[in-house]
Amino acid sequence: MVRKLRVGSRESKLAVVQSQIIIDCIKKHHPDLEIEFITMKTTGDKILDKALDKIGGKGLFVKELDKALIENKIDIAIHSLKDMPMEINKELPIIAYSKREDPRDVLILPKDNLELNPDRPIGCSSLRRTLQIKKLYPDMQIKPIRGNVLTRLDKLDQGEFSALILAAAGIKRLKLEERITKEFTIQESLPAAGQGILAIQGRKGEDYSFLSCVNDNESEIAALCERAFVRELNGGCSSPIAAFATIENERIVLNCMYEDGKKMTFYDEPRNAEELGRFAANYKTPSKGKVWLVGAGPSDPELLTVKGKRLIENAEVVVYDRLVGDGILSLISKKAKKIYVGKESGNHAVRQDRINEILLEEACKGQKVVRLKGGDPFVFGRGGEELELLVKHNIPFEIVPGITSSIAVAAYNGIPVTYRDFCSSLHIITGHKKKDEPLDIDFEALVRTKGTLVFLMSVASLKDICEGLLQAGMKPTMPAAILENGTKAHQRKVISTVSELSLAAEKAEIKSPSIIVVGEVCSLSDKFSWYDKNVLSGCKVAVTRPKELSSKLSELLREKGAEVLEIPCIVTERIPNNETLYSCMKEIENFQWIVLTSPTGARIFFEELSSYRVDIRKLNQLKFAVIGKGTSQVLEDKGIYPELMPKVYQGKELGGILSQSIKEGDKILIPRARQGAKELIEELSKTKCIIYDIPTYDTLYQESMSELKMEFENAEIDYAIFTSASTVKGFAQAHKNLNLKKVKAICIGQKTKQTADEYQMQTYVSKEATLESLVECLEQQFQNKEQSMLNT
Repeated sequence: MVRKLRVGSRESKLAVVQSQIIIDCIKKHHPDLEIEFITMKTTGDKILDKALDKIGGKGLFVKELDKALIENKIDIAIHSLKDMPMEINKELPIIAYSKREDPRDVLILPKDNLELNPDRPIGCSSLRRTLQIKKLYPDMQIKPIRGNVLTRLDKLDQGEFSALILAAAGIKRLKLEERITKEFTIQESLPAAGQGILAIQGRKGEDYSFLSCVNDNESEIAALCERAFVRELNGGCSSPIAAFATIENERIVLNCMYEDGKKMTFYDEPRNAEELGRFAANYKTPSKGKVWLVGAGPSDPELLTVKGKRLIENAEVVVYDRLVGDGILSLISKKAKKIYVGKESGNHAVRQDRINEILLEEACKGQKVVRLKGGDPFVFGRGGEELELLVKHNIPFEIVPGITSSIAVAAYNGIPVTYRDFCSSLHIITGHKKKDEPLDIDFEALVRTKGTLVFLMSVASLKDICEGLLQAGMKPTMPAAILENGTKAHQRKVISTVSELSLAAEKAEIKSPSIIVVGEVCSLSDKFSWYDKNVLSGCKVAVTRPKELSSKLSELLREKGAEVLEIPCIVTERIPNNETLYSCMKEIENFQWIVLTSPTGARIFFEELSSYRVDIRKLNQLKFAVIGKGTSQVLEDKGIYPELMPKVYQGKELGGILSQSIKEGDKILIPRARQGAKELIEELSKTKCIIYDIPTYDTLYQESMSELKMEFENAEIDYAIFTSASTVKGFAQAHKNLNLKKVKAICIGQKTKQTADEYQMQTYVSKEATLESLVECLEQQFQNKEQSMLNT
């Protein structure tokens, strides 16, 4: 390791403070290392009379430091990552990324001022901020401002500006937090790529392993993603492009803004950070669109590829067919255009040549088109035909393979398509044929292979296939199977022999979609059977919770073998510019109780508390009353334990026990949904307390992404799970054409059950108001149903 380290930086106070953060970290881990600190002015520091976008060129704040590195005058350079050009000298790589400081933009007013002065402009140094701030303050003039942070604050306090928009990171590193008037949310003002991260730059080929103590993995992943997005769009620190990435639930979430101000969000695995950034940038290309042929797999959404899932969630147009499972269709964005082109034997909803034209037409509109196909696009999926027209018109495309039903459906029925003792080859054949024409299959060649034969699209041809194999010399006792609705909850199988399979399938009334498997491996089906071993195997459940809350419940259900269809029936939207809540927040310490009735309400309460910069220590003397363990958990995550929680999770129950604990004149803050139940307020109104019932969010009903009428009425969906009265109402609103008497409703709590009863659903209620108890209730009802079927 080096004995002396020369550290280069810009000479502004903020740059020095930031460099010292890195230097202190290095010294902590390498106390014997001698460090020399060298500062210098950059071009961007010298030219202060022009806005950044007027100066021209990139790298205005790094050129001099780059030169010093190349000339070996310094060993590393420390930069604000957002000031670095997207294309850097390959000989001077970024070797470490600091832990990210607060990435948000903030509003700063002159000292002792409480509101904006409409006669003076807002000072703003970038097109990115200007574009977003104009939407927040449409009546205010915005004027460029240059100089370091302290210089800008001096100009503000001298009366040149009504306010400044600055990066929170710099303000906080300079210990000037008291100057912050408002912290903008990421949605209000999306940060520049790299904002809040410090970058350490070095020389290629040198050993900087000792700087691993500085590098923050999450910052590095976010930086790679954000900079890939901006670089792909040829942007820089002075362009109006914005990008901000975070790691949430082991996924990278990229929020980005394009030059026209349009904002979008994309998701992927952290390992694909740069790919996601490039994908997001190209997603906005305005000229020609792009088509992705995505294999949806056999039906189970958990068998969908990660890339396929990302593309479906971000698609602007989805063209899909009959074999795509509804669990996969539920992933499609509400904003996306859905085009059904489903095909089944003898009933083609849309001709193949027309499907090809649809893909071309949508791509020529500049749309990002996902052609979603059951199984794999190139395994009898006619994917090649669909590409011909795209190639002819120079439309860019990608192929995303899917798990073919040939293998997956057999596996879900305990049949390994290859097995060392039985066969050395696998053959996949289509049994599809035109009406009144013979099958174009060389049965003798197939029989000679002695391999496993899998026939797709062959239900109508089953008898002809079996006869063809027998006539070609296959032994009549060869094991054979027909597998219906593979990987779905209600999958069925008929195991027989090639001579008897047709009759057995007819007796069992097997229908499409099904696959036929012929070979010795079919004899292993019962031995290797696994799919029906779980408690909820064979059960299909609709989960109606909001999308952001569905994952835990869905995971619990899938672990027990259920097929889960997520159909969010409500969406929650935070109420913006909530002045009534703000007035309460300003004097929060004057309240005696805070009542939180849902996890969403609790989460939004703390978000608003942070947004308004209310110190959480002001809650020290307050008491909390909550409904439900989920709500309590939100508080516990903040280190707060509620004083009251009723055994029955209802507003009336909470109101009753709270009424016994409050004193006359107590002030009670109840931040909750605008559509909150009245029983809580009715109970508290019987006391002499002062009630502040403040709406903080709206619960909106959401249109269903799936047509469920036939599935419920034919009992293809066994149960619907409801976690609140509002999900019941949302479900009924979204499915007005459905006979709700056919719906078996698993409900959390009596209030939810009562609402479902009002719609005449068949209702069952969990013993406790928890997700685990809800799943137990479902298990009990499903087992009772299965036992009843066995008895009959």
